[in-house]
Amino acid sequence: MYILTIEGKNYLENGLPERRLIESINNGAVPIVDLKGQGIAINWARKNGWIEIREGKVRLTGKGKEALREKTAIELALFEISEGHDISGDIMKVLENRKLVAAKKLGVTIQGNIINQLTSKMIVSQAWKKHAFRKYDVKAPAPELFAGKKQAYLAFLDEVKEELVSMGFAEMEGPTVESVFYNCDALYMPQDHPSRDVHDIYYVNGKAVIDKKLLSKVRACHENGVDGSKGWGGKFSNEKTSKLLLRSQGTALSARTLANNPNVPGKYFAVARCYRPDVIDATHATEFNQLEGIVLGKKVNFRNLLGMITTFAKRVAGVDKIKFLPGYFPYTEPSTEGYIYHPKLKKWIEILPAGMLRPEVTKPLGINVPVMAWGFGIPRLFMIREGITDIRDLFSYDLEWLRKRRV
Repeated sequence: MYILTIEGKNYLENGLPERRLIESINNGAVPIVDLKGQGIAINWARKNGWIEIREGKVRLTGKGKEALREKTAIELALFEISEGHDISGDIMKVLENRKLVAAKKLGVTIQGNIINQLTSKMIVSQAWKKHAFRKYDVKAPAPELFAGKKQAYLAFLDEVKEELVSMGFAEMEGPTVESVFYNCDALYMPQDHPSRDVHDIYYVNGKAVIDKKLLSKVRACHENGVDGSKGWGGKFSNEKTSKLLLRSQGTALSARTLANNPNVPGKYFAVARCYRPDVIDATHATEFNQLEGIVLGKKVNFRNLLGMITTFAKRVAGVDKIKFLPGYFPYTEPSTEGYIYHPKLKKWIEILPAGMLRPEVTKPLGINVPVMAWGFGIPRLFMIREGITDIRDLFSYDLEWLRKRRV
């Protein structure tokens, strides 16, 4: 039979060198001088047609981009051999030439008068003394058993919820089919805001019934403002605010919670499923989970917000590089966009938008204390923690990937 060599085991665990190479240049051309010491990876990647070298730079080919999403025959063969399965044909020749496998001879010794099970009757009669017992080789190949476990991303969402509950947060709830009122207007988004166009929202047939007192306060805020602000001006449309849509942001749950007499001080969160028309690629999906949260109280401030975000990101995602830049959102001031460094992609990813809710949001909803709010891209937090570069892998059918995820 064939077994994996040390190099073969290394490639199985950490990936083929050509695989690691194309993953490292996934986002653009890389000067070949930056790839010193990767001759083996470059040779095999070129042989597979995954890369091309032009003007001193290495670029992925179309075939290379496809290889990012699929296992090669060599990778599948390494896994099969590690499981004790037989492999034959040309692929075995390639594995031997690359010194990733080695042959191992097996021998069988036949003995008589051997037993492999000891019974109570044999003990009482002492018949066991007339027999030899079969020996067990604890190092012998055995089939690998995979225990049932929760899908890795769903388990992560549960972990996030448990973490926030342990920090004293209560979970918010709300409908997936939401009104424009809570999704946009209660958040002081102007009714002519570009993000409310059909290209950014899934609208649904039907109309919502909005509380008249609450609606009048929000309408007055849009037209005339609060605390000296001028509002957006113009005529507020009751027709627009009563429309239905698929929730496009978790902040709609925060608006609902603030409008329904929350505890003061209080801390609330939600892992909300959101929907937005988008072009699906490695970092975008048309539906996603958003980690929404608010903390309200007389003494909360922007510094508290930055500290809480930093602590949470480090505890949940295990990251150590976080930075904040000024941001803009219609419903928060001051606002920030938090970035986390992705070690595998080697770039900063915007993932932690947050800010202090404006009076134009809180006052019409009956809240008279500061409120800090955030809406994290929870899929990206999971991708950073697990070293995943393609958001589509969160719902992968790749059994090998699912089996290797930690419980």
